[in-house]
Amino acid sequence: MSAKLSHSSYTVALVGGTGLLGKEVANVFLTSYKPFFSRIIVTARDTTTAGAKALAEKGAELVPISPVDPLGSLTKAFEGVDVVINLVADKPCDFKDAIAEAAIKSGAKVYFPSEFGADHRINDFPGWDDTLWLWKGQHDRKYRQLGAGKTKVIALYTGLFLEFFISPLFGFAADAILTPVGSPDAKTALTSRTDIARALAELTLLSLNPETASSVPDDVRIAGSNTSWRQIIVIVQKVRDELNVEPRGEIKVQGTDLNAFREKLRKEQLEKPQPHPIEHIRALIGEEKLDFSSKNDNELVNPGESIWKWKTVEDLVRERGGKWMTVEEIVIGI
Repeated sequence: MSAKLSHSSYTVALVGGTGLLGKEVANVFLTSYKPFFSRIIVTARDTTTAGAKALAEKGAELVPISPVDPLGSLTKAFEGVDVVINLVADKPCDFKDAIAEAAIKSGAKVYFPSEFGADHRINDFPGWDDTLWLWKGQHDRKYRQLGAGKTKVIALYTGLFLEFFISPLFGFAADAILTPVGSPDAKTALTSRTDIARALAELTLLSLNPETASSVPDDVRIAGSNTSWRQIIVIVQKVRDELNVEPRGEIKVQGTDLNAFREKLRKEQLEKPQPHPIEHIRALIGEEKLDFSSKNDNELVNPGESIWKWKTVEDLVRERGGKWMTVEEIVIGI
């Protein structure tokens, strides 16, 4: 802690700090990690929203970004900034490229691209991969090359958002039915948005400290937990019994054959690429490529859970009273 506090004049810029993940990251930087930063900049196209004003009240420095000249306004916003964290999700790729280019132009020491999901480097969807994942790989390579020797580009892979996994999006079709792709024993890396925010803060401090900067790899994988469908079933049933809440009884598994699922997805993707990789993710889970158990950097960002306790599936299920999210709740959350 003393080593971190001795470097309390850092400046961080959060792009997309009012979004789904961004607001969690901004809140963590503005509370638990505020003593480590002299300035916490949050850029937004509209700095008058309720979410932006709430962050300003906590000490964020709001900077508007011009929709007409995003590169110019971002470069100006990043003047004197040590770290740029790209938390933008549903924005054009040109805008995300402008964020990276501005970070390098302004002399930022570290840039985090908008990753925070599956480790798409290990995908095996030849000719029918998700287009956004393909672009992300190109983005990371391009700006690592442009920033070589000046700006370190750190891609953070976090698995799936814990808060959204136990939902109809990924096969939790009803309160007592699961429809996993492949084996129900395949594990998935699940990380809460708040834990992602803490990991970003720790990686920021590690990367800026000359004594620890070399310990941070270009690609970082974390997982609050690695949990299988079968383990989730046990957890949900246990919590429902303890809390005496309905529905009770057995949760049934209606599995889907992995090979048949992949072939169907391949044909559909070749015919009409989908705007979101939900089905690709379900295939990756079945292929056990979203299991970060054997290879992750949890000890780098949170050694022995000495800085915080990772939020688990059981923590979340207890918070929700033994239920999982409905489609309506997902839409509201997004």
